[in-house]
Amino acid sequence: MPLFRSFALLALLSAGPVSGDELKTPLSRVQVESPEAPFRGAVLAAGAPTVQKRPNGVVTVSIPLGTSRPISCLFYPNPIDAGATARSLINTFQARIKFERVRATDVKTLARSPALYLEGEVSQGGKVGRILMMVHADPALPKACYHEEQGLPRTFLDVTASLATGLTSTAAEKPVASVFSEVQVLREGEQVLGFQSTAVFGARSGGTVLERTTTRVRPGPPSELQFEDINVQAHADTSGLLVRESYEERRGDTVVGRLVLTREQDGGSQVQGQWAGKDVQARMKGTVVGDVGLAQRLRDTLLQRGKPVEVVMWEPSAHPTAPTKVVARRRAGKGPRAATLKVGTGSLNVELDAHGFVSRAEGPAPRVTRERLSETDAP
Repeated sequence: MPLFRSFALLALLSAGPVSGDELKTPLSRVQVESPEAPFRGAVLAAGAPTVQKRPNGVVTVSIPLGTSRPISCLFYPNPIDAGATARSLINTFQARIKFERVRATDVKTLARSPALYLEGEVSQGGKVGRILMMVHADPALPKACYHEEQGLPRTFLDVTASLATGLTSTAAEKPVASVFSEVQVLREGEQVLGFQSTAVFGARSGGTVLERTTTRVRPGPPSELQFEDINVQAHADTSGLLVRESYEERRGDTVVGRLVLTREQDGGSQVQGQWAGKDVQARMKGTVVGDVGLAQRLRDTLLQRGKPVEVVMWEPSAHPTAPTKVVARRRAGKGPRAATLKVGTGSLNVELDAHGFVSRAEGPAPRVTRERLSETDAP
């Protein structure tokens, strides 16, 4: 069975509200009821949503708006990478229509998890239309939604937000609660590029476990469109030194690398895995600081005492098999938490929060920024 039902392109391009219009009749919260649904709760809709479970475990929900097209959503049985999922949506649509351009339009924090919003411009016979998409990388209820009707961007945002906040998982096993989490939006100038999501957990063996996901979307026509997903899981001891870290980077269908760093008894680290299609095995001397350890040092040394911080970290995107020196110094006259972070040969201007975590970072031209949208709890 195809992932999406077929639709009439003419309806997409000409029917329904024009860009900028919205619904005249407010939507109401409607209970979603189905034994096939892995959740319970209510969403904004013009009538009862329909639920169907696919053989592959994906559950589809169709949400009526009182217009010619509903909002369609897919709930996945396993965690998703936002970039890969968005790319899958677009590839499925491309079998039927021509995309002129795709871009990320927004990032929201919904139910403490990042939601990436995208817009696709489609055309046929001189007519132009839009497809609105959302991918919610939520650990409890990962989902993707789309709307095939011209216009209604605010309605699409409201309905998808109601899905994320109005539905709760009925699974017996719940995700482990974090001691700290944040979502940051990535931009190049005014253009949204994606997000970075971080969660810190207490480790049973002591110390912390940090999980970080980064998704980037380079806007453009489908032939130039690039999706990138980076997943990191790092276990650090109570002093912030890395015990083990796994790193995976994917661009489109290509896995750039899968690496694992493991600390050895003498304090050095072993790196193993694959990078750029080749097997990798290397040894790094000396201890390596993790992200939580860097934050601890920035808080205790840079913020509280005003002294520079210099540490050795592992940054696979910069060098997969060698350590990277990181140096942090205050930026004079820019505020008490403003700093310059030199990572290898690159440099970032950053703002730190009270705990030493980077809440905003700005790179060199072309101006790429990373800025915190939300945070929960305290590390």
